[in-house]
Amino acid sequence: MRITDKDILIFTKNLAVMVKANLSLAQAIKTQIQQSRNPSFRRALLDITRRVEEGEKFSTALERQPHAFGFFYVNVVRAAEKSGTLENNLEYLADHIETSIGFKKTLTSALIYPTFMLCAVGAVAVVLGYTVLPTVTELLASLSESPPLATRMVLAFTAFLSTYGIAVIFAIVACGVSAYFFIRTPSGKNFFDRAMLHLPIVGGLVRRVYLARSAKVFATLLKSGVPIHESLAITAGSLGNDAFQAAIRRVIPGVLKGGTVSAFLDRKLFPPLFIQMLEVGEKSASIEKNLDFLASFYQKEVESSVKNLFTLIEPILLVIVGIVVLFLALAVIGPIYQSAGQ
Repeated sequence: MRITDKDILIFTKNLAVMVKANLSLAQAIKTQIQQSRNPSFRRALLDITRRVEEGEKFSTALERQPHAFGFFYVNVVRAAEKSGTLENNLEYLADHIETSIGFKKTLTSALIYPTFMLCAVGAVAVVLGYTVLPTVTELLASLSESPPLATRMVLAFTAFLSTYGIAVIFAIVACGVSAYFFIRTPSGKNFFDRAMLHLPIVGGLVRRVYLARSAKVFATLLKSGVPIHESLAITAGSLGNDAFQAAIRRVIPGVLKGGTVSAFLDRKLFPPLFIQMLEVGEKSASIEKNLDFLASFYQKEVESSVKNLFTLIEPILLVIVGIVVLFLALAVIGPIYQSAGQ
């Protein structure tokens, strides 16, 4: 059974409460083992408890369970061990995970309907092409010596599908599998990540998603007491886009030399608002507060963009379905009327 973000969220929230109540770390984790309903997560927590009781650091024990606790989580806990603020850092982590879960739900729920509609249209086209159209092609062809354009197009499509349909399906599957394995290579992932940022409509949405995520992660790390240069490295490592990772990593040498983060950010990826808010935060010693504002701002921007995109896609899909139905109706009824007129 896969370990979900919800499992990690519940564990982190409860652990923060128990640590604040002065319960020992090992005992607090044992309590979570009894409450968890996920067998995989229980096994991970059992291993962590055993290592903690043997004297291993909590962050090191978490690091041995990468399928459950990621790079970002481990480093926030490691910073807490150095500064003695474990309960506070666990609260920061819980807030970050909860925000991420809500963010993912918003994106997922908005994409369900368009995906369903596209799949339904594709399924209907396949069913018509293989079952309905072949049974009426001979009839349509016999009704008129020169059928209407719509009918000729349907007849040509049916003939093509009957001859090359299997080859087309195999070609689509082969392209999909090739693209999947290409994206899993370093060069393929880099190409895909950069291409996603330049797509019309979708590119702006993807860019705002990573702006919100980078601001939220960076703010959480700084609140947790992680030094700026380490926070930048961890933020870059926690992002899934190669372009943003490279842009943030390029800031680190400048920061180590005494420069500010805002001075070295890539102006092509990070908009003026992001850089200006960061610069003001650095000058006024309120960088965490400004980063929280940026994370909230871009999350709302993404939610608004997704809603607008959904509002736009729904009528477009309905129009497409209507056009397809009208075209098929004209292709079938046209020869009948033409034959009746003759």
